[in-house]
Amino acid sequence: PNDGIPEEQQGSTHEIQASPDGLIWITQQKQGRLVRFDPSSGDMEFFDLGAETGPHGLIYQDENAIWITLEFANEIIRVNDAGQIVDGFKLPDEATGPHGLAQASDGALWWTGKESGAIGRLDPNTGDTQVVKLDGPNTKPIYLSQGPEGNMWFTELEGSRVSKITPQGQIERFEVPFENARPIEVLPGPDGRIWYTEERGNAYGTITQDGAFERFPTGVEGGKLAGAVFGPEGHLWIQFNTPDIVQRINPGAGPDTFALPTKGAVQHRITVGPEGGIWFTELAADRIGHIPREDQ
Repeated sequence: PNDGIPEEQQGSTHEIQASPDGLIWITQQKQGRLVRFDPSSGDMEFFDLGAETGPHGLIYQDENAIWITLEFANEIIRVNDAGQIVDGFKLPDEATGPHGLAQASDGALWWTGKESGAIGRLDPNTGDTQVVKLDGPNTKPIYLSQGPEGNMWFTELEGSRVSKITPQGQIERFEVPFENARPIEVLPGPDGRIWYTEERGNAYGTITQDGAFERFPTGVEGGKLAGAVFGPEGHLWIQFNTPDIVQRINPGAGPDTFALPTKGAVQHRITVGPEGGIWFTELAADRIGHIPREDQ
């Protein structure tokens, strides 16, 4: 609900994560809130993080470590499951605007500086921070994930690149072989490959460790992709900014398409719940959606 929220601060429901106990966690950037939703009861609780903080990236580690990037405040915070801020790490000036957030297997937190064109690493145990600036004016790194080889892979929205950074901070960048593709999501697949989505390319694809791309156009008229996730059976689920659909990709067969009841949803992020259902955010509509396991 947006009761009492000015209209200009609405339409900003961003990241979504499920915790093992079945709760769903969401960030609302313009509203400055963390949201906890209990699907079993329908209860939704809001935690105010501050009007000028801009919460975006979200990781549920455990009940005492819900990590959130505060894009407007240039900070990464740790929140407990009662919505209380228990720790905070102010980032250096060159890291302005932490956007995407991922946790590596060694526990380090990695983030993308969307507006500053930077990739950063934070050790949550010591507070030590390293920032690597990307060369060139066209970058806007947004999302990142750890690959099976241990490197962090990230997308450059304006640079139309899928790139990687080693734990030591060495960067290798690969241009998507499609003009102005605007890659969004990047994630490791169950096949060991790195997968990504293209907003303007209306496609998804894979990239090898040495930068070889394979692309799969969706064929959806006017399609603009957003996030993606691999489901419990290993299928790739992709969501669209336009039109209002979610698709399950079936290897060797056509996709299954799930139409949203919301019109003009502008989807943003998608994840799998502990029950195997698919959960996603509708950014413009300030809603979350769900495709239950039994309906898939």
